[in-house]
Amino acid sequence: MTDVPGPSGDEPAQPGTTNQFRDQYNIRIDQAIPPTSAPPRQVAEQQLRRLQQRFVRPRDINDAYDTLERHNIVFLDGTRGNGRTTAARVLLRELPRGTGVYHEIATVKEGRSPEILSPGLVGEGDRMLLDLSTAAEPLWKQYHDSLLGFHKILVDKRAYLAVVLPHSYADQLSPDFTGYGKPVNRPDELDVVAAHLRAHGVTINRPRTFPPALHDYLAGRPPMRELARLADLILEARRATPPGSSFTDWCNLAVAAKTARAMEVDSFVPGLRKGSQRALLLTVAMLHGAPADVVHRATALLQERLGIPQDDRPLLEHKGLTERLRKVGATRDDTACVRFEKLRYDHAVRRHFWRNMPDLREPLREWVDQVLGLPQLPDIDHSRLVIRFAELCLETDRDDVFRTAAAWAEKRDSKATYPLAAAKLLSWGVQNEDTSQGFRTKIYDWSKSSVTAGLRQVLIAVCARVMSIRHPEQAVVRLHHLARREPHPGHKARDTLLEYVAQDLRLQRYLLYRLFVLPPANPRHRDFDALLFLDLVAVPTRPPHSFLRNPVTREWLTGCWTDVLRRVGSAIWLPCVRQWITSASGSDDPTLIRHALNVLADAAADHYSALRQIYATARTSLSAEAAGLLLSRIHEAQRAGLSRRSKSQEDPQP
Repeated sequence: MTDVPGPSGDEPAQPGTTNQFRDQYNIRIDQAIPPTSAPPRQVAEQQLRRLQQRFVRPRDINDAYDTLERHNIVFLDGTRGNGRTTAARVLLRELPRGTGVYHEIATVKEGRSPEILSPGLVGEGDRMLLDLSTAAEPLWKQYHDSLLGFHKILVDKRAYLAVVLPHSYADQLSPDFTGYGKPVNRPDELDVVAAHLRAHGVTINRPRTFPPALHDYLAGRPPMRELARLADLILEARRATPPGSSFTDWCNLAVAAKTARAMEVDSFVPGLRKGSQRALLLTVAMLHGAPADVVHRATALLQERLGIPQDDRPLLEHKGLTERLRKVGATRDDTACVRFEKLRYDHAVRRHFWRNMPDLREPLREWVDQVLGLPQLPDIDHSRLVIRFAELCLETDRDDVFRTAAAWAEKRDSKATYPLAAAKLLSWGVQNEDTSQGFRTKIYDWSKSSVTAGLRQVLIAVCARVMSIRHPEQAVVRLHHLARREPHPGHKARDTLLEYVAQDLRLQRYLLYRLFVLPPANPRHRDFDALLFLDLVAVPTRPPHSFLRNPVTREWLTGCWTDVLRRVGSAIWLPCVRQWITSASGSDDPTLIRHALNVLADAAADHYSALRQIYATARTSLSAEAAGLLLSRIHEAQRAGLSRRSKSQEDPQP
């Protein structure tokens, strides 16, 4: 890798344990989000396959598929909650496989983001989703106008695009797309629930045996996402009920958990007069499923934090934990873990205290910090506590979640407990359909500002290992911004960015696009981008071999080489030129060699010293014929440059 501008990276480390601690810290952060066993793109395909297995085909969906396959584009419309976006993903998944890949086009403008639909970013045979279901009118019109010309690109590249329309503006679709708009009807709700259960090995045979309580719940036409959650609840109820219980029992228990728990808790809590009982109730709710000893210790911490007096009687006169748990409707299971007897009672208890006792929120936050630091807290309960607290914060103040994550990222201890919590919190937020956009936007804002060292490490891990699966281009953008602002010494963000894009030629093309089309105003960042380009064209997959065959990406390569020759010393760029020429000359395609040499000649047309060095390098690396070809192209580029300068001098001044 080349060095970024700044002090020498070879300066010796200062004595002490700083570097050792940093290395241990980075390892622990990586453990919070372990790398997947497959590249992010493959993981995304696996997720699509699981989605397809649970998909219930609504009426007339085959017509939408035929339109997409025949015309390379389809516009899907339907009422909110009908599963339009899921239908679009499945239709794209069902298309015949080619060389292209599936990806989702980001619809949120982020600073000087690339043009909305760039032809240069469309690969041969790509399958793309453009979800405009929540787009406001200006964004909808901007995309709609771009799609008129973009459709031809799709046809030329045999690529496919499924567009989810904003329902409010669906009737404004251009006449040019007449016949390409298709409705997504609501699938049968019972079939949706059955499909989710079947995916987990629970088969419901016809005639349907769904109980009245379930029919009543479905009569409210909940969104498809809620039906998936209901199916999960039914499975949870199945595990919570004794052997021999029926499907009807499971459904009744699941529906009650969704519809009646809040009222039950609202009636139950006022009956608990003692602060110690309420502290235990809240602790069990926050640590539901944790070992009994952890719950006991955490309850004592909460009582201490809230100023609730401890029992001052002799220890043998204290009530036992089992008896105290019974008073709040909880028990110890066979594994000595504490749970409520009623399904999803913990959710209702947490929300009751958070909503009804606002003054409790700050002490509860401080208590969560204490509990996360308990050495006996298992990893699984550490994660659950983080997510449960985040869910509560999101109910009242989203910024509060981000402040908490930033504070945890900087709170260091020997096991990096709190940065782990920050990484888990942000990962959960990015993966959660309800919160993903807000979390990705905040991470973007952080990536463009001067963040602390701890938060930087957390953001790098979240982008590379979590955001990369469903939102790969956005992960590239954020890693790029983090890398530009990385303090010296240290190349964690840059190295992670290059390792990530090396797995996917499409992401290499996207990063090249950013380097050419979006040059930063900050000179230091532009210097960094010039060096990053040299690293990009040296990745093991040799992106130039692909990019040189496309006139659009050749233009990007030429522009980036031009910047390199202007901003980087020849001691750095000359070995890269030699590698570029050697790599191209190893190809059996003479056209590829010609394109590679043309790019260099055009980039150095106004830089005589660079032209001379490039030609000298080529003479030692290429055949006489190829070197002569380069010399001819250099002369041509110089004549074009002289012609441009002459014309510029003749033009009258404004």
